[in-house]
This record gives sequence, structure tokens and C-alpha cells, in this order.
Amino acid sequence: MLKEVMEYLNPEPGNNYIDCTLGGGGYSKAILGRLGNEGKVLAIDLDNLAIANAALTLKLSIANHQLYLAHANFKNLSVIVKKYFTADARFDGIVLDLGLSSAQLEDRARGFSFNLTGAQLNMNFGGGITETAENIINSWDIKELAKIFRDYGEEKFAYKIALAIAAERRIKRIITTDQLVKIIAGAIPKRFQDKKTHPATKIFQSLRLAVNQELDNLRGALPQAVSLLKPGGKLAVISYHSLEDRIVKQYFRQAARDCLCPPIMPICQCGHKAELKILTRKVLRPTAEEVLKNPRSRSAKLRVVEKI
Repeated sequence: MLKEVMEYLNPEPGNNYIDCTLGGGGYSKAILGRLGNEGKVLAIDLDNLAIANAALTLKLSIANHQLYLAHANFKNLSVIVKKYFTADARFDGIVLDLGLSSAQLEDRARGFSFNLTGAQLNMNFGGGITETAENIINSWDIKELAKIFRDYGEEKFAYKIALAIAAERRIKRIITTDQLVKIIAGAIPKRFQDKKTHPATKIFQSLRLAVNQELDNLRGALPQAVSLLKPGGKLAVISYHSLEDRIVKQYFRQAARDCLCPPIMPICQCGHKAELKILTRKVLRPTAEEVLKNPRSRSAKLRVVEKI
């Protein structure tokens, strides 16, 4: 949803921005293209591959000291900013795209995609994260597996799939994506398998979220991002999972309210003041044209707020 994000951010020369999830570099490149010779972008990513690719494709912007690349976790946003800007630096816009880049999905060493046969069950973004999907699948007990499948994947056959995984790993270690896909497909009754959605979709999503602690990272990053905005600055978040979108929606709604007291309180006691103005009253979805060009965008949800 690059077009929509750019319309809301509306970058201008001299402005400063943060791309919390560099990925393939699309947002950073588009913002830099609107800044001319003025303004800066701080681009962050846990993935060394994303940083290395941007170092090559955007090397002119780096040489001109307009683009700073940070190999780090956006959960530490405030600390990262202090390494490249002054302690009181504030930004005109921040973008947080929680999706995977094409390079990550196609990386056989990562195993993010269930469409890759024989790929490693890793799903680790890197940057100091030591957990892997292979370890979770082969060492977590049945109840723990069922819980992440149910809580992170909203999978109604969570326990049945966990049982099937436990039975298979007693025979041999589960180490590849296609091994896991076969187990999942066998555990979900055929009549409940959606023809439009691969049966392994929810399980792969839940494993990725668990490996990288993505929901906790998001909860920690949102208030930091808001604190780093100038008055009038915009924060755009693109999520691809209902749990991520729920976290974003609830945080934005709370930060846009003047009072957080229970309805039974006749007079405000909390003293809370709204920090944000919600610009997208309803979540924005990609256009049919974008989905046709990029089917992976079909689950994207965009929410944008403005700092008061």
C-alpha cells in the first residue's frame, strides 16, 4: 500500500522520517525521492539481507548522509534514534510495515513460506534472536504448541495439529517446510480446508510470530513511535494479521481519547489527554488492482494517525 502511505505522509524537502521495517526498501526509496537534497530517513531492519541490499541499491543516499541504515529491532526504537540523531529529535513521519519482503519469503534458509519445498524451518529474522520454528515444533509440548496455534494463528484445529506434530516427531525430527505442511494438511479434515487459503497459512504465521516475538515488539514500539513524532507528524502502520491489527487499533483509539476512566465515573480522574488524531476512521485495504499485481497484499490493513 505504498501509494496510500505516501499520500498520508506527504514527504517534503527538509523533513525527517523513520522506516521501521526496511524490507525491500520500497518506502525508504519513495520517501527519499520526495526529499530532494534535504531531509533524512532512518531505515531499520533485523534482517542483515535487507540492510545489505539497501546498502547497494540506495548507496547514493547513504553517501549523501540522507539515509541511515540500522541493523536492529524496532522494539528499541528510541535507543536506535539516539545513535543517529540528537536526543530531542522529532520526526515528520514514521512507517511500520509488518509484512515480509519477497526476498525473505523466497529465502530457503528461512523457511517463512509453505510454498518452498525442502526449506529449513527457521523463520528467524536474525539480529540476536535465537529461537527457531524447528526448535518449537520439535521440543515444545503439545499444550504449548496448541496454544500458539490457537492464540497466534486463530486455528480451530490447533490441538489436533499439535497432536499430529507430536506423533510425527516421535518417528523422526521435523526439519523442513514440506514435512510440516504435510502434517498440517493431514490433520485438518478436507471439508474444512479453504480452497482460497492454504491449510498451513495460520500455522506458519503463528510460528513466525512466536519465533520473533512480533506482537510484544509491536506493543513496545507503538508508544515509542508516537513520542518521536512532531506535532502534525504521521504514523502509518500496515498489518497483515488480525492480532496485529487489533493491537494497533486499540492503541490508536486509546491514545486518541482525552479520558480513560470507566464510563461509571462522573468526572475524569485519570487526567489523560489525547496524543493522536485518527486519520483512517475505517481500516484501509489494498485496491483490487494492487491485489491483482501483488496477491500477497490481499490481507494488508493500513491505519494512520497524526500527532496532536
